[in-house]
Amino acid sequence: MPNFVRLAATVVAGSMLLAGLSGCSGGDAGSASCAAAIVYDGHTYLGNGGLKRDPEVTGRSMPAVLPGCNDTGGQSEVEKDETVRVAELADVASSTAVFFHGSIYIREGRDLPKDTKRWFRAPRCGTAGTFEVAGDWLGVTGPKRPRFDGDIRPPYRLEVHVTSGPARYVGTTIMVRATEATDPALTPADVEASLWRGGQVRASVRCADRHFEAIALHVD
Repeated sequence: MPNFVRLAATVVAGSMLLAGLSGCSGGDAGSASCAAAIVYDGHTYLGNGGLKRDPEVTGRSMPAVLPGCNDTGGQSEVEKDETVRVAELADVASSTAVFFHGSIYIREGRDLPKDTKRWFRAPRCGTAGTFEVAGDWLGVTGPKRPRFDGDIRPPYRLEVHVTSGPARYVGTTIMVRATEATDPALTPADVEASLWRGGQVRASVRCADRHFEAIALHVD
């Protein structure tokens, strides 16, 4: 499916929205731009997108600060700093990175160990026959230009953070392909009722050339 464009309806649900985890950076108030950042133990940690597998955490959490942001220059738009809690990663010291709201935050000047690259590689479809997956619906892309907000017509691809299904996929983010043969498919009403509100999608899928191909789709 070449030339995919993100539909006007696409949002990233709830805790996955990096734009909502913003701190300020830049020059004067009028030109400041907001970036995904937190301050932990006196150091700035920057959000690193593209996480495809949930990293293991220790269960310990630590206090951190989510800096307020003003990307418009208006004094009334300045948000106050917020105290939050970040999770300790099992395989990476907190002096290098922490886990917050579904994303890895890396301390400025530090790098993740090489063996963490697996966190940013989505699994390929490798299960025989038809099976079910369900998860948080994060977004949708397709080659057809949307005619209105919420317009969704096959073919399209759903980005799903899997919460149930075969164990090999749970805790990963996959792309589920919908085709003209997908029945039922999703509708603009489903976009409004589920995607925009941070709902879940259930898919009956099969593997096609290592891709997840949807036979049927439903939303919760």
